[in-house]
Amino acid sequence: MFYFNDFKVGDRFISRSRIVTPTDVDLFTGVTGAVNPLFLSDEAARRRGFEGRITPGLLILSIAVGLLYQLGLFDNIIALLGINDLRFTSPVRPGEEVNAECEVAEKKEVKTGDKGIVKLKITCKNITKNSISIEGFITLLYPKKPA
Repeated sequence: MFYFNDFKVGDRFISRSRIVTPTDVDLFTGVTGAVNPLFLSDEAARRRGFEGRITPGLLILSIAVGLLYQLGLFDNIIALLGINDLRFTSPVRPGEEVNAECEVAEKKEVKTGDKGIVKLKITCKNITKNSISIEGFITLLYPKKPA
């Protein structure tokens, strides 16, 4: 479990990897209603220039956050304050392997002195294609470690 005090600017964390499955895509599109043919049909995706159907970017973001959760990074947060400058740089297809990385970009104590804000640069890598799928920043509020 991480506290504000545990982070130093420049600290890096790398998750294990995970394969995105066709079932992941089907469940996500069904739950969210994001039923774009790009996500559901190889044929439709090929007509738009892809190798086959692709994974929704927001699902990849969710998977990346989940992989970072497994490192214990978010177990102790008070609040998610924002996700900024998010860029979807290359698609991930079902069957491809991804992992997540983050680096502490900034941190600052809040006025009350009992908590602080940590800004993490997050990257989701497509290991299968050796490319970056998503980059952006996530800002979180953490408690300070009890004395």
